[in-house]
Amino acid sequence: MKEFGEFYKDFGLQSYPFDSYTTENELDKIKELFIEPMDYSFIKETFKSNKTLILLGNRGTGKTAILCDLIRKSSGDDELLINIEDYSAINEKASLLDYYTLIIRGIVENLFEQLIDKQKRIKKLEKEDKIFISYLLYKYTNSVTQGILVEKIEEIQISPIRRFIKRNLTQIRTILNYGATVVTNSISETITKHFSMLPPVNEEMIKDIFPQFELGVDKEFNKVDVSYNLINRICAIVRKLQFKKIVILLDKIDEDSRLANDAEKIGAFIKPLLTDNKLLLNQGLQLIISIWSVPFNMIVDEVRTQKHGSKELNWRNEDLVKALNRRISVFSNKQVNNYLELFDEDVTSEDLEGIIKLSNKNPRDLWHIFNRIFKAQYEIDSSKKKLSKQSLSRGINDFVTEFNFYEYYPRKSNARANSMDIYSYIKHLLKLDDYKFTKNKLNELAGTGSSTTQYVTGMEKIGLISRTAEKIGGGVVYQINDPKVIYAISNKVDISR
Repeated sequence: MKEFGEFYKDFGLQSYPFDSYTTENELDKIKELFIEPMDYSFIKETFKSNKTLILLGNRGTGKTAILCDLIRKSSGDDELLINIEDYSAINEKASLLDYYTLIIRGIVENLFEQLIDKQKRIKKLEKEDKIFISYLLYKYTNSVTQGILVEKIEEIQISPIRRFIKRNLTQIRTILNYGATVVTNSISETITKHFSMLPPVNEEMIKDIFPQFELGVDKEFNKVDVSYNLINRICAIVRKLQFKKIVILLDKIDEDSRLANDAEKIGAFIKPLLTDNKLLLNQGLQLIISIWSVPFNMIVDEVRTQKHGSKELNWRNEDLVKALNRRISVFSNKQVNNYLELFDEDVTSEDLEGIIKLSNKNPRDLWHIFNRIFKAQYEIDSSKKKLSKQSLSRGINDFVTEFNFYEYYPRKSNARANSMDIYSYIKHLLKLDDYKFTKNKLNELAGTGSSTTQYVTGMEKIGLISRTAEKIGGGVVYQINDPKVIYAISNKVDISR
């Protein structure tokens, strides 16, 4: 049997398109691969209008790719773009103060990165503003951030050869030892020298100049209103430094490992941020918040969605096909431009439509399906240069049976093994004879008994099923939304954890 690399190259592919499922793993190709989903114009208009945008979508629908595209289309030097993906500094029982502090640190760190080669902007500030900026540098940059700043300063001021020598001669030293190099015990010597227009600062000086912030040594900005005033003050300084816009992108909030994919915990974690209308409507900055739809829907009643731009990502079948063809074209160096070219003549249009339908309007799922089909063909007959009907059938079957439903559906972090979760729900649904059912039908075929209503409510809550307008014998008719489960029912395929 030939190597898999030889196998897929026989299809005209220069590299393999279907084993990478995250935007982060394809940053070198993201601009070429990006396809605008349905209603993307609304997202772009909201972004341009400086309003808060809540970007909703299931896992794998391209939320991060859209944020990357918005960043690419930003105006560069006139904007501060803060991309936040790490929430470890926030307590698991998050408070509004936690988010304020995270945002403040993000703005300050990005601001100083931008100011490295824009020193003249500082020169034009008044003395009080310079002291305030010194305080921000002192208070809201840590050793990691300062290490990054030092490296960027050195890239500007020191030749590549000198940087290489310094890097190799100082491996045993830390990048920063700022505590021993300056009187303030917090700003590194390199940074202090570079930002020479900023005066040295101490807390008493700040207290005298900005008494409205009530900056005591022990208080540490520990009040929400004080922190909010600080955000406004920072926004004003940023404008004085000739930046027209502050954009804060918050992505992957639901992926914090501490939340263990528990939708209720995730909802509680993001609730302080999404219910603070004062911050979301602040004219000094723009928030773009990317969130998994399931936990958002658990708190949606408390979010003022009419006041803020809120959009759920949806993919039409034609857009999915366009994204698929673009991917194949990019990974084949434009040698293959239509996915139909990959399949044998025995594959029907109905078969191909089934693939698109099974992807559940989700690009990542579509890549998973094609990966399974390619692997199936490789195992069946690696000498073929087209995907056969047999490989399509086996690949789809493998995709459904081996799919990790915990990736897309929430689970209780402290739940018992036999408690109601996605696999427990699917186990009962597989006993049905159709994708539409009533509670009575579910009880009759799956034997859910007195827990039937509880099961239906739970499945509705996570989007696995939804109620229709139909009724049978006075009972509401529900339908299964996930095409993988529908496929399993129709083809008598087992799904188990």
